[in-house]
Amino acid sequence: MRKADSLRQWLTALLPDLKTHPDRLQIYVEGGQIGARQSRTLSFIYAYTLKVGIWDFAGDADKIMVPMLAWIEKEQPQLLRRGDSQPFTFEAELLDSEASDILISIDLTETVLVLPRADGSGYDLQHPPEPDFTDAFDGVAVHFSQVLAGDEPVFPDPAA
Repeated sequence: MRKADSLRQWLTALLPDLKTHPDRLQIYVEGGQIGARQSRTLSFIYAYTLKVGIWDFAGDADKIMVPMLAWIEKEQPQLLRRGDSQPFTFEAELLDSEASDILISIDLTETVLVLPRADGSGYDLQHPPEPDFTDAFDGVAVHFSQVLAGDEPVFPDPAA
């Protein structure tokens, strides 16, 4: 499942504490299912809940949520179009005035195309990109991915 690794790389790049302490990030799949295509092919869809644990996080939860939303906009944009406006859920345990354990749950899908080779020697696997909905958000001046400068989140300085 490609998206679990993609999210690990994304969060590690954007949250400096996770670069220093990679053991504070735990990602695992819960409740996975395979959806077989009814098109008489071997193509299928992974459907699963991705659990993202960020342990002993010292900082504002916004510093996690904005990168999460930016990743979702890129990797599973349908979640931003849900009728309930809730692309993921989370739980937090406040450890003290400085740190929290945060557990995020995201329902994801991944399509896998299984294509027979023309010479009959086997199959090739493809993971097609997610649909691009960037033009679908009428009236939105800024997309989540635009709050990133390179690999760093752009947050206003609270002291300013």
